[in-house]
Amino acid sequence: MKTKNRKILKSFNGLSTKEWTILSSNVWSDLSSPRESHHLEHGAVFPLKLAERIISIYSQEGDIVFDPFVGTGTTIIGAYNQKRSGIGMEIVPRFVEIAKKWLAEVKNNLFDSLYKNELIYKIIQDDCRNLKNFLEEESVQLTFTSPPYANFIQRSIEDRRKTHKKSKLVLENNSVVKQYSNLENDLGNLNYTTFLEELKKILNLNLLVTKKGGYSVWVVKDYRDTKNNKPYVDFHSDLAHIAQNSGWLYHDLIVWDQNEQRSLVLLGYPSVFYSNQNCSFFVVLRRPI
Repeated sequence: MKTKNRKILKSFNGLSTKEWTILSSNVWSDLSSPRESHHLEHGAVFPLKLAERIISIYSQEGDIVFDPFVGTGTTIIGAYNQKRSGIGMEIVPRFVEIAKKWLAEVKNNLFDSLYKNELIYKIIQDDCRNLKNFLEEESVQLTFTSPPYANFIQRSIEDRRKTHKKSKLVLENNSVVKQYSNLENDLGNLNYTTFLEELKKILNLNLLVTKKGGYSVWVVKDYRDTKNNKPYVDFHSDLAHIAQNSGWLYHDLIVWDQNEQRSLVLLGYPSVFYSNQNCSFFVVLRRPI
């Protein structure tokens, strides 16, 4: 009996059909992992497990992964662990120092010897609006990052100092909020409107250095600004909108369910009901082919 020859397809990222299917859920709730000592200085980091998963989905071994707001270096460590090149930019000197130290600690001599002629790892202290000085056009397969949220963080610090200093938000959620820097050109110190304008410039540049068909994935969280009559600031939608205006395709949206890591707190009681914002979003952009 003759059997038909079946063509075996190979995925662009190297994932099997089973892995591909399992990872296709659009709500992720299994990303909790211990905070690395390198994370404690920053106050707003994502787990290494998350970086490794995103990198494994949207790139393949040997690709270049880029992070324009690399912070303490999680994306670069994820790229290293997944055998991708990693290039990160960071404007705050103390974060650059931490990221470089972390990278030096995890480097493995055997791995380096096997891939020394193929993979590169750079953590660059500079404003990511200068990214074209360091990256060639159409060289990056995946950008993975979490941007500063304009001056939201200053508001959060003030809110916790005045309103929530004895609440579960501070005492039980193990959540630390710190201002990144006092640098004038730090996007984390801009008002929201100006912040979006500057973010669009970065997305324009990011598109140019991304391969056709490559991806740019942004971890973001929505926000409330009730003191200025903005009950809900839909940051993930605003990001997607300016990205589309820059030429990106709004490719996908994944919800990061963080309820297991964050206790519910009483908000707006007794006059106005608000839900707890215990989730983040992965805005997945793709450069048209």
